Amino acid sequence: MASFRRILSTLNAVVLTQFLSAFADNLNFFLIVGMVKRQGVANPDITVDYIQIGFLCAYIVLAPIVGAFADKNAKSSVLLLGNILKAIGIAMLLFGLPPALCYIFVGIGAVVYSPGKYGILSELTSSEDELLRANAKVEGSTILAILLGTVAGGFLAQNSDLPAILTCLGVYLLSLLMTFIIPARKGNPSLRYGTESVQFLKDCAMLFRSPRSRFSLVGTGSFWLTAAVLRIALIAWLPINLGIQDTDQQSMIIGVTAIGVVTSAFVTPRWVPAGKLYRAFYFGLLMVATVLAASMTYVLWATLVLLFFIGFFGGIFVIPLNTMLQEEGKSTIGSGKTIAVQNFVENTLTVTGLFIYLTLSQMNISVNGSVIGMGLILLLFMLFLATMLSKVRAQSAEKLDERE
Repeated sequence: MASFRRILSTLNAVVLTQFLSAFADNLNFFLIVGMVKRQGVANPDITVDYIQIGFLCAYIVLAPIVGAFADKNAKSSVLLLGNILKAIGIAMLLFGLPPALCYIFVGIGAVVYSPGKYGILSELTSSEDELLRANAKVEGSTILAILLGTVAGGFLAQNSDLPAILTCLGVYLLSLLMTFIIPARKGNPSLRYGTESVQFLKDCAMLFRSPRSRFSLVGTGSFWLTAAVLRIALIAWLPINLGIQDTDQQSMIIGVTAIGVVTSAFVTPRWVPAGKLYRAFYFGLLMVATVLAASMTYVLWATLVLLFFIGFFGGIFVIPLNTMLQEEGKSTIGSGKTIAVQNFVENTLTVTGLFIYLTLSQMNISVNGSVIGMGLILLLFMLFLATMLSKVRAQSAEKLDERE
């Protein structure tokens, strides 16, 4: 382990740990999809939607606690516990427990893990530019892991559950071992969970009072709402529009979006530099346009191109907004609690979006119509962000002047 420490910087160790954990997260999603389909339930698409909602509800319910937990303890210990909980959730599948229950347990591990993953970045960097580049590296590697995990999950879950379960469990355990390479930096032991839980709503209000953090919370929330709904919708959309039924082929097509986000990580620091992170808004508009265009195509090559650009524009939109929020939150409520608030907002919006999509599906509205409806909701979010753009630009200029 000591030799690994010499080879890997702390930041690279975080990136590798996150890569492995995100790979397993997405492998287990397609594992669950495959298991549900083989169980022969009446409507597997709606069942998967409900399972995804249950997973995300863990973020909402536990948000008041996990932020304080991340700030109270060493972030490396937080990552370790998150991976242990995820591994237990997957191991439960070996004992024949319901996939929905196991996936919710994995969700609890993901909730614990997330504030540590992003909170540690603000501890390892000393400027907005460094934080932006660290976010781009983590986001790029995470999306690459999503791509590979999606493809691997599609292939492994196509015919049999056991190989996928064992692979997923093994990757979680490897990620768990990698956390021992990350130095344990002492947290704030004076934090009290009861007090911090009561303080949570005040923390939310404090972040929403700042134009920059409000802009970021609404922007990242709308992005993840779109990503979650698209992932669910594409599973139903691909067989109808393109006649693609196999889970492995579906996972590869969905993975094209991840390639777009990976590509965006290389250009984001140049196209949306530190001090001008509000420029991400314009790429959000391009993401909306490509989502709406993708819902109207019936040709495979056009679908692949549009999915790539959804990921590409989405990455350039969300990476700077993450940086903006972490920079704001670090100096106000603490990095871990900031990510907990972000998770709460993002997943509240995402669950709301999934319920809207589910409602549209149960009203017998076509999948195309449902995706167009979600695209229009995303457009409303972007119009709301447009009303804040001038204040965010002014506040960003003030902060830039202060640093100079």
